[in-house]
Amino acid sequence: MFSRQGLLMTWREIRPYFIFSIILFFAGMVIGGTPNAPQEFVEQQLKGIEAIARDIDKSSNPELTAFYRITLNNVFNVIMVMGLGLIAGIMPIVMLVSNGMIMGYLLNEYAVKGENVFMLVVKGILPHGIFELSAVFLACAFGMRFGVSLFKGIVGSALGKSQAWQPFVRTATGSVPAIILIVVFLLVGAVVESTVTLWLMS
Repeated sequence: MFSRQGLLMTWREIRPYFIFSIILFFAGMVIGGTPNAPQEFVEQQLKGIEAIARDIDKSSNPELTAFYRITLNNVFNVIMVMGLGLIAGIMPIVMLVSNGMIMGYLLNEYAVKGENVFMLVVKGILPHGIFELSAVFLACAFGMRFGVSLFKGIVGSALGKSQAWQPFVRTATGSVPAIILIVVFLLVGAVVESTVTLWLMS
């Protein structure tokens, strides 16, 4: 499970899904940044984010509150998306596209207002986004892999294949070190977001 050979095998199997996760996210960004973006859906999602931001601002220690809220929210979401990937791998796709749309919509709104979008990305997204997005892409990759390997296992069993469930078992085994890495990335991202990003954007 934690051997170098095992980790490399897991990465080889998960890499296409990881790349596909990145593509889906940026496709969502493109959709969100166009006039045809589902504005009502995006604004509804933003209300939830704004509510969290207000709670953080009202707290006696915004940095610590931001760290706790961001960490708990992100860890819950990525673990959920990995588990719900068992349902045909649909949930990870929905999460990637919807989050991409929110990002694209926000960047477009700032651009329309004449803001420097490049500096906004560099100062407000990139420092913590490197860690958080990597964690999200990896979690969604495993979620999709779970869905695909589960489907193959069911079909293979129905057809009488002797090792139909091997891909699913390998994915489940490989997900253990992946979850540890994902949580570490999210913790680091939350620390950066609640300190460095807040400082850069203040």
